[in-house]
Amino acid sequence: MRFLIFALIFPFAVFSQSHVLTGTVQDSLNTPLENANVIAKPLQEKANIKFAIADNKGRYKLELEKTVGYEITVSYIGYSDAVFMLPANSEVKEHHFKLKNTGEQLKEIVIKHEYKPIEIKKDTLTYSVKAFASGNERKMKEVLEKLPGVEVDKNGGVTVQGKKVTKMLVEGKSFFGGGSKLAVENIPADALDKIEVIDNFNEVGFLKKVSDSEDLAMNVKLKEDKKKFVFGDVEAGGEVANDNGFYLLHAALFYYSPKTNLSFIGDMNTVGKRAFTFQDLMRFQGGASSFLTGRKSLTNLYTFAADNTDVTENKSQFTALNFSHELSKKIELSGFGIFSKVVTVAKTETENQYLQNAAITFESKTQQDNNASVLALGNVKLDYSPNNAGKLYYNAQYQASTNDYQRTINSVSNLSSSTFEVLQAADNASLKQYLEWHKSINSKHTTTFVVNHAYEKAKPQNDWLTDTPFLAGYISLEADVQYKIRQVKNISGNSIDALFKHYWILNNYNHLYTNIGNNFGRTHFITSEQQLLSNGSVNDFATAGFGNDLQYQLNDFYVGLEYKFKIGNWINKPGVYWHHYLLKTNQTVGNKTIKTKILPQWDSEYEFNKSETLKFKYRLNTAFATPEQMAGRFTLQSYNSVFMGNTLLENELYHTASLLYSKMSMYKGLMLNASTSFSKKTKTLRNQIVLDGINQYTTPTLTDNPETNWRMYGAITKQLYKFNVRFNTALNWFTYVQNLNAVTTTNERNNQNLGISVRTTFKKLPILSLGYTKGFNQTKGIAVNRFETDAFTTELEYSFFANWTFKGNYENFSNKNSFGHRSRYEIANASLDYQKKNSPWGFELSAQNFLNNGMKNNNSFSDYMISEQTTYVLPRVVMLSVRYKI
Repeated sequence: MRFLIFALIFPFAVFSQSHVLTGTVQDSLNTPLENANVIAKPLQEKANIKFAIADNKGRYKLELEKTVGYEITVSYIGYSDAVFMLPANSEVKEHHFKLKNTGEQLKEIVIKHEYKPIEIKKDTLTYSVKAFASGNERKMKEVLEKLPGVEVDKNGGVTVQGKKVTKMLVEGKSFFGGGSKLAVENIPADALDKIEVIDNFNEVGFLKKVSDSEDLAMNVKLKEDKKKFVFGDVEAGGEVANDNGFYLLHAALFYYSPKTNLSFIGDMNTVGKRAFTFQDLMRFQGGASSFLTGRKSLTNLYTFAADNTDVTENKSQFTALNFSHELSKKIELSGFGIFSKVVTVAKTETENQYLQNAAITFESKTQQDNNASVLALGNVKLDYSPNNAGKLYYNAQYQASTNDYQRTINSVSNLSSSTFEVLQAADNASLKQYLEWHKSINSKHTTTFVVNHAYEKAKPQNDWLTDTPFLAGYISLEADVQYKIRQVKNISGNSIDALFKHYWILNNYNHLYTNIGNNFGRTHFITSEQQLLSNGSVNDFATAGFGNDLQYQLNDFYVGLEYKFKIGNWINKPGVYWHHYLLKTNQTVGNKTIKTKILPQWDSEYEFNKSETLKFKYRLNTAFATPEQMAGRFTLQSYNSVFMGNTLLENELYHTASLLYSKMSMYKGLMLNASTSFSKKTKTLRNQIVLDGINQYTTPTLTDNPETNWRMYGAITKQLYKFNVRFNTALNWFTYVQNLNAVTTTNERNNQNLGISVRTTFKKLPILSLGYTKGFNQTKGIAVNRFETDAFTTELEYSFFANWTFKGNYENFSNKNSFGHRSRYEIANASLDYQKKNSPWGFELSAQNFLNNGMKNNNSFSDYMISEQTTYVLPRVVMLSVRYKI
């Protein structure tokens, strides 16, 4: 408690000893120089450099130490530097800078002082790491968390000024496909020199002026002494408090040179850590050009992604290698390989309420899962640059995975009781490749041609074993001492997508873009369900309407025209696309659907200044049913669920629109991001549901019933003295029409989350953060239900005695349902780290879940069910780890 009072009071004491200097930076015509760099260099040792960046009105603010003298320098490209000397204990509180134009078009700028903490040049924001790091950071993640405007979430995702980083680079080269988690959690902090943030990033330089890329790239610049040498670290840890066999082995090794770059990451652990996120996996499994995206994969790789301590056992093995090599000045070869194996045991207990028109059925379900999943993935990319006006890419990727599940389900309802043993096995393989060609014909004309090809094959097999008949009326079981149902699926898909795009720059204020493309996909979807009888015979459910053999083919030919124009600070890009769709399906009988659609779109951006923008986007979209949705015979989905597709389905039609506002002011210590999005379906695919107790029968239908979804998000961060205060909110309203047991109702699902957090911004003193989030959730339909959530979080990081670092975090989460019943869980982790300066050896004592909380509780609801779930988690894990820095 004393420490908390000290942490809250100390910033005010520090502020009372500070000296605030404000002013403006202008040219000789009194025009504000936005983003001018203001550097205050101390005139005595053991004092820190201070900095500021002028806002759109040329204003700056420096918080200086009152007893220290400073040399304050202002620089701006194309202008001569200006210097102001501020002596110690000065009473001067305001100074205005006038910069003189050099009259030269500078190709480069020479920095006279040692470094600039932050530089802003057009779309690039550059942080100098040593201006923010204390030297006690181990990994890149800890450095990024100290950079102004940069946030790193618990899954390794990075945002800068509220915008998500979509491409991670090291020395200008893609790092493991561009995902952020592998980089931020493995690159050593002491290897970092600068962090570049590049907005509107495009790998092809001459496309940047026309491509309208929304990618935000982060490029890591390494220190010179880390180039041409192997660097990184290895770590080994074992459990010390108990004898549960928990362990951790980790290695991250890197080699960077002008022509060859190598990165190796290896990990084995039993404490629930994953090396990469689900978003990274989606990037890895994509294997497609960024110009042609949107196809769904047949495989589900979620098992391999994100940390998972919500299990009772977890064994993870991971190996990854990333490389790039310049074969010549024009040709570069790069790629990565990944191998992952995950073995988990999970246990959950769920209380379900099935909402029906006339009654409610209650079910208590206990489920235990044993899962073993293996993934192997290889990717290679060839980059050919014949000259400055041409670019050719070829990328190929092969992926194979196996998944083996053993699941035990005990279901007890007010109508029946049964126990199921479920065995699942799935083998998946895919080959994906693409070719990209870009050509700058002259200053006004540029072309792009892209071809994607993908082949995927999946063969999952599911077995259900029980001694009690189930799904009466849906499956035709023959009496037996034990019931064993086997389902086999065989799914193969082939697709070829092509796009030709021409960019025509009419002048600096008007562009015209022409698009011609074709997307072709073919899928063969086969399912069969059988009862394997004890006497060796087979009861095939095909005679009862089960078993699918569907040939599915969809071709989309389109022509599009986009017109981009600029009026002052306002950029608009309206567009219109004409699509010709041909859908063919064949299951016992053939069906053909031909449709043409005109789909308009509009992008708009207004730039108030370089740090304040407003963006708008609108699209009219169409989406066709998947092969599974169109397979017209029954498919068994689970122990209490049967699904039947609909061969007569056509396409959905829906509008999407979004509005995004962002503002950053270092002068005011303010960062603001707000967005709202709206979607409305006019043609809607939604399942019709028939409930009989806990048994469910679903089939999709296309209706004219509208669906609307509003989403709003806002976050504002304000620097107050030595505090960083953040308010955020996320609101969602979803309205749709649901048919349940032949009764149609209008349903609503709404949720609101409001949060506040406070974080200290010390460089050498303890960093403490406190957060609270309040959530409200409501559903209205057959019944009205609501629940509330409360989440308290706190984190502490404290470096002391030069070589020691303590870190701790605590989360307290609670649910409250409609009946006032509240469930709660709390999770806490802590670590104590020791590493002597300039020593390669480091030691860490860590405690994961040191409160030994054995379970988590959660509430949820769907179209027809309310659930309260208890999940068992890993117990307390106390480990001692030793690492060696190379």
